[in-house]
Order: sequence, then C-alpha cells, then structure tokens
Amino acid sequence: MTSPTRPDTIRVLVTGFGPFLDISANPSWSIASSLPRTLSSTTGTPIQLIIPDTPVPAAYHKLLKESATLISQHSPHIVLHIGLAFDRDYFAVEQSALREGYHEFPDIDRKVITRVENKKLFGKGPASLATSLDLESAVDAWQTACARLWLPRKGEGAAQGKGKGGGKGKQEGKKVDVRLSDDVGTYVCGLIYYSSLAEMQKRIGTRDVVFMHIPLLKGEGEEGIGAEVTKELVVALVDVWEARS
Repeated sequence: MTSPTRPDTIRVLVTGFGPFLDISANPSWSIASSLPRTLSSTTGTPIQLIIPDTPVPAAYHKLLKESATLISQHSPHIVLHIGLAFDRDYFAVEQSALREGYHEFPDIDRKVITRVENKKLFGKGPASLATSLDLESAVDAWQTACARLWLPRKGEGAAQGKGKGGGKGKQEGKKVDVRLSDDVGTYVCGLIYYSSLAEMQKRIGTRDVVFMHIPLLKGEGEEGIGAEVTKELVVALVDVWEARS
C-alpha cells in the first residue's frame, strides 16, 4: 500500500476570538488577522495561512457552527485556534480538551451547553481528545525559535516592540515565554478545541489541531511580538506534520 502523496502546499487554518467580558479588542484576533498569508517550513515547503474574514464569536453555539464550516470550506491540513488567558503571562499550546463542562460558565450570549445538548453534540465521544501532532517536539523547536523575542517594556512606543525582537536593547522588557500545557479549560477555548479535534478526526482521520493560549497583550508592540510567536509556532507545527507524513 502506497502512502498518500505529500501536498505541495500545507494549508493552516488560524482563528482568533472576538470580544468577550470587558475585552472589546481581543488580541487573539488582532494577532490572527495580522499574520502573513504565506510562510515556509524549515524544509522550504510553502505554507498557506487561511485567516477568516471575521473573528470566531466567543459564544458556544455560534463557534460550533463556525468552526465546522471553516474546516469544511477550506480543508486545512492543520488547524490552529488562538485564545486569551487572562491569568497567564506566557504563551502556551494545549495538549487536549474535555468533552464536558461547558454548562458551568455562560458565554457572551449568556448561554451554556447543557448536559443534554452536550450528549446530542458528542454522544459517546471520548471524555477528552488530544492533538495528533507531536507537540513536545514542536514546542522544543518553538522555544528555540522564540529565544530571540522580547516583549517591549510597558508604556513604551509601539515601534519599539514591533520588530522581530532580536538583540538586547533598551526596548526589551520581558523575554518571551512559550510552553507546553494541558489546561485549555471548559469555556469557549475548550469547546472549540474539542469540537475541531472531533471534526478533523471525522474528516481526515487525524486530529491535527492545536490550541494556543496567549497572555493579555496590549498595543501594536506586544501584539507584533505575539504575531512573531505565532508564525514560529506555525512553522514548528508544519515541521512535525511533515516529519510524520
């Protein structure tokens, strides 16, 4: 049995969330929408970044529909969802997501996924789903690539933090911290992750989906560094995808 031909271009769907709580401009969407539409893997394979025209609503029922629609429309090889974690000062990729628990915290529409709805949506699906991608290897490469990046000092101009962050200088405030995690939670972040993992499993047989939590980044300087972090993650994910294929 011959293995499937590797595609000439790797398609990566990247999403960010819209407003929620008191965050009117969600940095996850600011970062996703600012990304270039093309990158290259370390082996030179072209990467096409697919960015939706609008952010994913931070609402359970709406995000379920939108995520499935985007995957159906674009047939990505990899999906990367980005979301905000208020309580963290680091970037983290999450290993897995839970099927249940989305009845506890109302979304921006003041709705939840009831236990009855959850059963209809996911049936007897696994209690948790994990990505099929080798995140340990990806994070090792991601950490190495991000070692050059520094967030700007608080209160300093956007231009000082907007570049690639290489070299030590006055503009630097905090070295970028990127990690592997397994705590996506049971709010909209967890639901979109679980549902996309299940959707990709159904469509292509592998769960090539990753969720990245970002800290609360403010201003063009910090968000510019966030975009650099995201680009390095995309390359690292494509590299492990290619190594497996």
